[in-house]
Amino acid sequence: MIERRITFVLPEDGFSGWKINRLKTLSNMFRSVVILRNLTCWDSANIEHPLRILSLAGKQDDLCQLHIEGSDAELACMVLMDFIAEHFMLVNTAHRSNKHANLSLLRGLSTFRLPFEIDYHFARDSSNDKTAILEQVANLTAQVNSAEMTQNLLKREQYSSTATGKMIALPHILTSDVDKASLTVIKCENPVDWQAPKLGPVTLVIALILPSPPERSLLVSFTHLTKSLLDEEFCHLLTTSREPEAIKAILIHQLVKGQRANAL
Repeated sequence: MIERRITFVLPEDGFSGWKINRLKTLSNMFRSVVILRNLTCWDSANIEHPLRILSLAGKQDDLCQLHIEGSDAELACMVLMDFIAEHFMLVNTAHRSNKHANLSLLRGLSTFRLPFEIDYHFARDSSNDKTAILEQVANLTAQVNSAEMTQNLLKREQYSSTATGKMIALPHILTSDVDKASLTVIKCENPVDWQAPKLGPVTLVIALILPSPPERSLLVSFTHLTKSLLDEEFCHLLTTSREPEAIKAILIHQLVKGQRANAL
C-alpha cells in the first residue's frame, strides 16, 4: 500500500468549513483514505467526517499533516498538495520541499519559535554500524574536538544503551565543547544493532548535544521531547516519516510544545 504525507501549518483562519468541504470533495476523486492529523493537539480524523475535522482543526500556527494511503495515493497527494500550498503554509511533501518557506517558518511562526538557539542537522547512514553513526553525529555537531565528542558519546552508551525500544535511539550528552544546543537526526537505511537486545534495533537516531551548564529553557524543551519518545504512536510517526523537512518540523514543534506546557 502506498502512503504519502503533506505537512503544513494552519493560517489565521484555521480550517474553516469551506476548506474542509473542498478537501473532502478533492479526496473523493480518489480511492485513497485521507486522514487529517493535528500534531499540536495530537488528534486525528478521516477527511470524510467534516464535523469531526472541524472539532480538531485547531487554530492558527497548529502543525498538521494529511496522511494519504491507497493505490492512488501518489496522484491524490499531488492534487491535495496544490490546494494545501494555496490556502495553508506548506512545509513539505514528497513532491515539493518548501525549503525557503521553511526557513521563514522557523524564524517567524509560533509553531517553531524557541527561546534559545539550536543547530539542526540531518543525514542518512548506510554503514549499519553504531560507532560510525556516533562519529557522524560528532562530526556534524562539533566545531572542534569531534574525536573527543565521539568518545563522550561512546562512554554514554557504555553506561547504558540509549535505544528506546521503539526503533529510535536517543544519544545525549552535556559538554562544554558547544555553546548552543544541537539536534542531529540520522536516518538509517537498515536496522542497526544498538547493543540493547531486549529493546531491538534502531532505524532513527536523534542525538541531543547540550551545552554545559544548560539553560533551564533548554532542559524544559528537551525533557518534553524525551518524554514524547516514550509514546509509541509518536515514535511511529517519526520512524515512518521519509522527508527530512517533515521530521525537522515535528521535532522542533515538539520542543516548542514543551515550552507551552511549562507555561501552563
